[in-house]
Amino acid sequence: MIEREITPRLKALFEQYPFVTVTGPRQSGKTTLCRSAFPDLAYANLEAIDQREFAESDPRGFLAQLGEGAIIDEIQRVPDLLSYLQVIADDRGLNGMYILTGSEQFQLSNAISQSLAGRTALLRLLPLSLSEHQQTEARPNIDGMLYSGFYPRIFDQGLEPRDALADYFETYVERDVRRLGGVRNLSSFQRFARLCAGRVGQLLNLSSLGSDIGISHTTAREWLTILEASYIVYLLPPYHANIGKRLTKSPKLYFYDVGLASHLIGIEQSDQINSHPLRGFLFENLVVSEAMKHRFNRGRRPNLSFFRDSSGLECDLLYETSLGTAAIEVKSGATVGSDFFSSLNRVAELVPDISRKAVVYGGNARQSRSDCEVVPIDEFTGVLERFEVDQEVEQFVGEMAVPTEEQSDLEILESVYRELIRPTILALETASRPLGNSLFRQFGGISYVRVGNREVNGGNLLEGRHWNSTKRKHIGGPGFRLVDTEPTEIRRQFRFDGYEGRGTRDFNLLLVVSWVLGEGHVTRRVTVDDEPISSLDASVPYPEIEHRSAETDRVAAVTTATLMEQIENRAGI
Repeated sequence: MIEREITPRLKALFEQYPFVTVTGPRQSGKTTLCRSAFPDLAYANLEAIDQREFAESDPRGFLAQLGEGAIIDEIQRVPDLLSYLQVIADDRGLNGMYILTGSEQFQLSNAISQSLAGRTALLRLLPLSLSEHQQTEARPNIDGMLYSGFYPRIFDQGLEPRDALADYFETYVERDVRRLGGVRNLSSFQRFARLCAGRVGQLLNLSSLGSDIGISHTTAREWLTILEASYIVYLLPPYHANIGKRLTKSPKLYFYDVGLASHLIGIEQSDQINSHPLRGFLFENLVVSEAMKHRFNRGRRPNLSFFRDSSGLECDLLYETSLGTAAIEVKSGATVGSDFFSSLNRVAELVPDISRKAVVYGGNARQSRSDCEVVPIDEFTGVLERFEVDQEVEQFVGEMAVPTEEQSDLEILESVYRELIRPTILALETASRPLGNSLFRQFGGISYVRVGNREVNGGNLLEGRHWNSTKRKHIGGPGFRLVDTEPTEIRRQFRFDGYEGRGTRDFNLLLVVSWVLGEGHVTRRVTVDDEPISSLDASVPYPEIEHRSAETDRVAAVTTATLMEQIENRAGI
């Protein structure tokens, strides 16, 4: 039997709550997991007609015959039973009483939120993870995994994936889809599911899906909800934050099991995968679902998203923890190319808190490229584990280390950069770029860092991925202090060179925003050609930084208005 990664978490939560509810797709191994983890508990399966009728007609008698605790499978079949379980838990006041399982996430979640809120822990068990799959195959073949998927039964019983997945889908449509309701034409629903598989890893377009099989947008939405509710597909949300970019709002469509997606697009044997036009998207599905399994198997929320802006700049996966974010690019090719890193590096400059970058690819050898790891698929789980542990170590060291004045001042510097400096620079660059690129021959920026009499400059000093290096090399040396006698100044200059718009004059403009960090506060100043924009002068005490807005919208608006006024005056219009 395959040992499941989620087992320790299941056992730990059972000691802390009266109930633990385990949800997940059918045949993901929920029953096997629970019965192997708690072999002494009584067991009842509400899929069985006699058990279900007993629970519906005499819920108290049904629970009494189970004794002090039990595993109850497919609890969503008798949702009223949850109210009786709530009464038992409240009367006894004990933990470790019942394990509940279910395979319809929305219906079950609603029932639990009404009856067992605060009394149950919730775990999600998906099909086998990569590390669990490796218990069956030492060095998994990528095309084989994309073909067979990860349902445990296929490996436990040595089934032919083509037949097992066909049976799985037919049974799902005949049983779960009928019961969930809302589908009158099952053959059209099957075609809809196959069309979804043909769009795996792509932006969701319900109108296109609906029109391809002759159903309305509303019906397509309802059918997609059924696929979500029964753990067939999931939608990966887009990253969304105010970073001065137009970001896509549409989610991406993935399958919980990549083998089922392969089956639905007509793949009948593994050697079809290599030349299939959707191989790259299927490989991407494999990687994204593995990240989701990694989080779920540790009892955590997935916190996954992807980045895509209006220009097409994209990062396949952002893996967020409370302490940082990993940017992950997915490439199914077996050869590492330089283009693997270009978009990843650009996204890392835009998204705050990117602390690790990785490329997961279809090759076999691990490589290190400056600040980015290139890893084969069978090492991806280890990368995620290391990322989370590294974040926890950093937090642990910060909590356990004895505070010093140097650490305190560096923490203030970091806070000023994160909360005030970086957001303002991004906002000003976004706001002024249309003027610079359209009306001047050259537009660009350069950053300066001055500590006392020492000053350095460079175009990348204040970019997110270079900030730690800037801080370490040019600011935070031994004995670093924020003092008024030798203040730390950080500034960004934007040059507008060679005016070529309406008018007869050729001139340049210089926009400068600076922050001066002294002993107790940071001061902001904005100038255009050395003329201060006094309304933007600000002084913020350090204790207020975390609670004070960077005012990026106001700064960008006032600065842009000043630039336009200066351009008109200089051009003589």
